[in-house]
Amino acid sequence: MGEHRVAVGADARPITPDLDTDTVFLAGFDIDRPATAVHDDLMVRSLAVSDGGEPVVLSVCDLVGLTRVPGEKGRRVLACTHTHHGPDGLGFWGRPFDGVSGLDHDYLRRVRATVADSQAAAVAALEPASLLAGTAAVPELVRNLRNPEVLDDELSVVRAVRDDGSVIATLCGYACHPEVVAADGTDVTADFPGHLCRAVEAAVGGVAVFAVGALGGMQSPATEVNTHAEAERFGAVLAAAVERALDGAATDAAPAVGFERAEVLFRLENPLYEMGMELGLVPAAERRGDEYVTEVSLTRLGTAMLAAVPGELFPELGLRLKAAMRAAGATVPVVVGLADDELGYLVPAEDFVVPADYLDPGAQYEESFSAGPTLAPVVVATLEELIERAGTR
Repeated sequence: MGEHRVAVGADARPITPDLDTDTVFLAGFDIDRPATAVHDDLMVRSLAVSDGGEPVVLSVCDLVGLTRVPGEKGRRVLACTHTHHGPDGLGFWGRPFDGVSGLDHDYLRRVRATVADSQAAAVAALEPASLLAGTAAVPELVRNLRNPEVLDDELSVVRAVRDDGSVIATLCGYACHPEVVAADGTDVTADFPGHLCRAVEAAVGGVAVFAVGALGGMQSPATEVNTHAEAERFGAVLAAAVERALDGAATDAAPAVGFERAEVLFRLENPLYEMGMELGLVPAAERRGDEYVTEVSLTRLGTAMLAAVPGELFPELGLRLKAAMRAAGATVPVVVGLADDELGYLVPAEDFVVPADYLDPGAQYEESFSAGPTLAPVVVATLEELIERAGTR
C-alpha cells in the first residue's frame, strides 16, 4: 500500500421488504401498524477498514433495531438507524395482546444474509486510502423532549478518500430519533438517515453510512412538520453539515486502527421484556445464571473513536463517553447506538423512575422500554475501561 497504512472498502444494498410476501408491522410507534407502501428503500450500508490485519467492519441497517446474536463476531459490528418506518426487528410491534409477534423470521433471515454479503463485499473492495475527520454542530434539527437542558447536537464525520481525492466512504454520526415522518404513516421509509446518505453520495460519491448516536432521553426531530419532504430537508441540512465538518480537515495517510469488544452482564428488570420472551413474541436473550448478556465495542480510526452501545443511550451518558474519548486522544468521538443489540433505553441510574404501570407509564415511557436501571451504568463503565486502554496504547 505504499505510504498508506490503511485500506478502506464500502458497500450498500437494499433490505426493503416485499409487501406482497413479507409480514411487515412497522416498528417504533404504535403496535399493529401494517405497512401499506414503500416510499424509499431500506438499506444496509457497510464500511470496512484494515491496517493489514483483520478488517474492522461496521454495518448499519435501516431498521428499528435487531436483537443480539450470541457468538464470535470478530471485528464486525452490526447497528441500526432506528427508523420508525421499517419492519419490526424486535417483536414488540405486532399484535402482542393477541399473541402475535411483529417479527417475520424469513425476512429477518434474509436481512442477516444480506448483511453478511455486504460485509464480505466491503472487505473485498478494500483499497489504499487516507482518512479525514471532523465535527460540526447542528442544533437546529434536534431537541430533547425529556430534558431540554441536555442536548447532543454534534455531527461527527469520518471520510475515506483515494490519492486523487475521490471518496470511498463517508461515515456520519448524529443523535436524533429518525421519526420525522408522521407516527400514523404506513409507508416504509428510512426517514432522514436515508435522505442524508443519498444526498452525500450524490454530492461527493462513494458510500455514505449513518450511525445514530445517543438518541435516548429523548433526542427527537425539532419539527412539527411530519412529512417525507421534511425528512428530505433534514437529510439535506445534515449533508451540508458533513462538508462543513470536514472543511479544513487534515488528511491522514497512516491512521491507527484498533478494535476491542467486551461482554456486559446485567439483570433484566422489566416485566414486559420478560413476558415477551416467555410468550415467544421477542427472541430469548442469552442468559448466564440470573444475568443476561450483551456487549459493547470500541473502534479506533485515526483521530476518531467509535463507542458502540447496545441500545438507546441517554445523551448525558453519550456526552460522558465523548468526553472520555476526547481525553483518550480522539478529536472526533462517535457514539454508535443500537449496535449488536437493542435493549431499549439506557437510562442513567439516578434518573430512572420505575413506572407504576408498565403498560401505561406516562412520563416514564423510557423506563418502560428499558432493561432496567442497572444496565446503563455497567455499559458506560465497560466502555470507559476500553477507552482508557485505547488511550494508553
